[in-house]
Amino acid sequence: MEIQDNIQWHPAFCSAVELELREYKNYLTYEREHNLGKMPLKIDLLVIKKKPDIVIRNDIADFFLGNNIFEYKSPGDDLNAGTFYKALSYACLYKAEAAGDEDIFDADTTISIVREEKPVKLLLQLDKTYTVTMKKKGIYRINGMIFPMQILVTKELDRKAHIWVTSLTRALSRKDAQGLLDTCAGLVSDEDKKNADSVVNVASEANIELFRKMIQEGDRMCEELKEMLAPEIMEFKIRLAEQNAQLADNAAKLADNAAKLADNAAEIAKLKKMLAEAGIKE
Repeated sequence: MEIQDNIQWHPAFCSAVELELREYKNYLTYEREHNLGKMPLKIDLLVIKKKPDIVIRNDIADFFLGNNIFEYKSPGDDLNAGTFYKALSYACLYKAEAAGDEDIFDADTTISIVREEKPVKLLLQLDKTYTVTMKKKGIYRINGMIFPMQILVTKELDRKAHIWVTSLTRALSRKDAQGLLDTCAGLVSDEDKKNADSVVNVASEANIELFRKMIQEGDRMCEELKEMLAPEIMEFKIRLAEQNAQLADNAAKLADNAAKLADNAAEIAKLKKMLAEAGIKE
């Protein structure tokens, strides 16, 4: 079952991937929500490697080919065999539309499925038919498929090496939050800063209490970070979270009162029945 929320995880994930691979921005093209023909199907993120001979020295992208498909699952969303084969079907459809008949069997495509929690059941199922190897913590490569495939478990990835994608969580620690902000402060290009802004905004929205404490307690933050966090937006998020908490508390009190009224009604009905059985009129 997928958890419904209003946090825009997918755009932030796309930004996080661009930041992960920013050293190779001149050699990669990114297409967010790539449409598959005229059908209402979209690839979360398509990364096109413009030069075949470029070697990407990043654990999550060192197996890149010409076309690289990402399927991202937001925190709390399911990742099962259906999701796995849906991502595989996206790659098949992409190849069918993009390739000519003569080179359609030239894979030149990779698939990465990204999720915060480890899909233990799915990996066990895959390992019965294919070969699943853990390249590094959080990186599971599936060998024997028609396309090179991997499952990235962001909760297990090296947080320092992959600060961007690992920050897309509801369980950000104070140390990791500060690390994220410090890394943002070192960015130079406007494009990188814009992507970082997307990641930080989602991270702060998903961990609003943590960021509120950091602001209130005066944790070290440079001026650039204060701009990135947009204090007026952050303050609005904090007020909204407080209002939601108050509404939830009020709803709980109303539910409690309703239960008490139901108990009272049941007690009155019981007394009326006893009076009727005793022949006593009300």
